[in-house]
Amino acid sequence: MKKKGKNTAITIKDPKDLQRIANRLKEFNYPAYILWSIGVNTGYRGSDLVKLTVGDIKKAIVNGELIILEEKTENTRKIPFERSVILSNKLLNILFDYVKEKHDSEYIYWSTKGKGIAPFKENIERGYLGKIFKRVIAELGISKNSVGTHTARKTYGYFQYIEHKENVEFVQKLFGHSRPDITRNYIGLDDDILEDAAQTMDKYVY
Repeated sequence: MKKKGKNTAITIKDPKDLQRIANRLKEFNYPAYILWSIGVNTGYRGSDLVKLTVGDIKKAIVNGELIILEEKTENTRKIPFERSVILSNKLLNILFDYVKEKHDSEYIYWSTKGKGIAPFKENIERGYLGKIFKRVIAELGISKNSVGTHTARKTYGYFQYIEHKENVEFVQKLFGHSRPDITRNYIGLDDDILEDAAQTMDKYVY
C-alpha cells in the first residue's frame, strides 16, 4: 500500500499505457495533452507547466530547449533551481503545430473561468489539470487513485532511470534531489522492490 502524504501520485511504467493516455488526452482535451506531453518529456512540475505561455514555447522552439526556474523545497525553504531541458524533435513538431497561430501572451492552457477575455484569460490551476489527468487515467483502467500532475514528472524520471542503465544518480541530478534515496522513492523504485519481494516469497507460501 502506498504511503499517504505529499507527492504520492503514481508513476506510469508501461510504455503502452503512456501511448493510451496520450491518445485519449488528444481526443478529450488537447491543451491538457500538450501539457502532459511537455511534463512527460521534461519532468517539469505541474505548477510550472500551467504557467507556460505560447511565447515561452515559441522561444523554446527557436532555441531547442525549455528553461524554467523551478522552486524546490528544502528544509521548508523555497530554493530557486534553474532547469534547462533540450526538447526532442517529435515534441518540437507537436508544439510548433499547436502554437503557430496563437498569440505569445496566451497561456498554453487558459481557464474558461479565469479573469480576462478569451484567449488571454488566466492559466488553469494545477489541481484542475491533475483532475483531467486522473479522469483520463481512470477511464483507461490504469488507476483510479493517486493521479496528479506529479504523475507526468515521476514518469519522466522513471524512464530516464530505465533508459540510462538504471542510474539513479543521473535522475537525482536532473531533479536536483539532495539524496538518491529521495529519487528512488519519488519515481516509484521502492514500490518495485516491495512488489519483487512479495513475488519472491510467494513460492514459500504453503
